[in-house]
Amino acid sequence: MDSKLSKDKIIQAAFQLLAENPELEKLSMRKVAQKLGIQAPAIYWHVENKQALLQSMAEEIENHFVPPKPQKNWKETIYAYMENYYELYQQYPCAIEIEIQTIPSYPSRLRNLDAILGILNEAGFSIELSYMTITSLQHLLFGMLMDSSEEKKLYNRVMAGDDYLKKQIILMKQYVQDHELNNISASIQYRQKEKQKDFFMKTLRVFLNGLDTFL
Repeated sequence: MDSKLSKDKIIQAAFQLLAENPELEKLSMRKVAQKLGIQAPAIYWHVENKQALLQSMAEEIENHFVPPKPQKNWKETIYAYMENYYELYQQYPCAIEIEIQTIPSYPSRLRNLDAILGILNEAGFSIELSYMTITSLQHLLFGMLMDSSEEKKLYNRVMAGDDYLKKQIILMKQYVQDHELNNISASIQYRQKEKQKDFFMKTLRVFLNGLDTFL
């Protein structure tokens, strides 16, 4: 076993590989070993398999989450939590995919989830509604970030010269224009001007405001 090798080095090498090629399905223990300049079997002294590696990567991400200070009310506190999670997931390649493919069994994640549930419970929400709220907020955040990630991949393919995708964009714009689909046209213009984070935070505000009806 390489005495200089450590679990932390393996995790960091995995993130470096994803930064170079953000396709989680192509990440392998063999590639991580190559990145570290070692033989693959040496990794297994520290990480059992790829799933264990993903679990450790998810824990590494969560360990860097900074819980916000309590705000003036539950709504603003939850708002701050979600903003911090948004910023956190932007710092790591494939963060959302890693979260989706792992079980939240590590202490930092469990503590943060319990804290958010506690905020809602103290505000008067039942544990059922608190859980539904957290799950929905997670889906909102994951969905937006995943959609943005896939959209960037398509954009890169267009910029790289994918003629088929270019044609689809032209057809879409032409159909909207020819059939005077003004609502879609306006929404496209809005989306082009609005920054992703601003759009997420506004959508989050709409969702949280709607929860007032349950109190």
